Amino acid sequence: MSHIEDILRDALTTKAATVADDGLLHPLPTPHRSWSVRWRGPLALAASLAVVASGLFLGVRGVAVEPFPAASPKAMGPYVGPLATPIEQVWPKAVHRIPAEGPGGVAFTPTDVADGAVVGRGQQDTILRYDLTRRAFNVVATVNTYTTSLVAGDGHAAWWAGGAIWLAPLTGGEPVRLATAGTSPTSLTGLAIADGMVTWSTFESGIQSVPLSGGPVARVPGSAGYVLMEWPWAGRAPNGLVDLRSGTWSTAPTPRGRTVWFGCGPEWCADLLEAWRRDGTVVRRLPGRPTSRLWGAHVVHLVQQDAAGTRASTLYDVPSGRAGQIVNEAEGVQLGDEVSWYRTGDTVTAIDMDALR
Repeated sequence: MSHIEDILRDALTTKAATVADDGLLHPLPTPHRSWSVRWRGPLALAASLAVVASGLFLGVRGVAVEPFPAASPKAMGPYVGPLATPIEQVWPKAVHRIPAEGPGGVAFTPTDVADGAVVGRGQQDTILRYDLTRRAFNVVATVNTYTTSLVAGDGHAAWWAGGAIWLAPLTGGEPVRLATAGTSPTSLTGLAIADGMVTWSTFESGIQSVPLSGGPVARVPGSAGYVLMEWPWAGRAPNGLVDLRSGTWSTAPTPRGRTVWFGCGPEWCADLLEAWRRDGTVVRRLPGRPTSRLWGAHVVHLVQQDAAGTRASTLYDVPSGRAGQIVNEAEGVQLGDEVSWYRTGDTVTAIDMDALR
């Protein structure tokens, strides 16, 4: 299959370390098709941000930084400009409206979109799948314990619970314990299903993988310090990159003339004013004020305000330069690398972040 299997065989041959005793970060940037990472600029600091826009409370947990030395927040002033078009008009295939409650009336929390379905948790004791064609839920697994880092792909769901990574088919079945992965949700930096493998990264041990069918856990040689980014990339701040599909290791250019940024993906970086391609060929002025880091390595959440003083909550795709406004009657918006979502009455709107392109 892919070259990653050759890498993993080499890892086993050289007796590379297997899974370290690590946990997860909550909420975790855990992709299915895209592997997430929180790349921090030299002056970045962890923060929890609460943003109010048009009466909309946005609970955001991510990375905040000092702005460019040349432009302080006071000097920048409030953004004033046109508001973005509603997101369902910009990216209609990315927006899914589904019931807010699953089987038995449990509150449903979406975490991923894969294989024509929205996958999520039902009050932490069940893993649920909502089929977007049949418009119906099914129970993927009953876990009866705290879970986090839930992702989906290749017909399966994977998650962290009780110090291990677990797997179950999306059609439903008994969960299978794949590997030890820490005793608390503190240090796992990414989890993904791709190319027939479940792959994750930890701060201490780099990138590890195991086949969906089970078997020995292997670590990618030389990956200590690397974390999963947008598939198929893994990276190490500030500029190390590896393409896990081809096995190619490289160095991404460090942003020229930039000393502070709140997020970098494999191709793009951003600060409180602009986003730019790593090679310096494209710079995009952000049409609003960002609230936190890059989501899914390519999306920035912005607060916009027009000349009349109307404010809007907006998702901005850096590579395409397109933006979509989130409806302001939402009860609250939860941002994530795989899915951002909000609840309005008995409906949950799930936004597939990978589809914002």
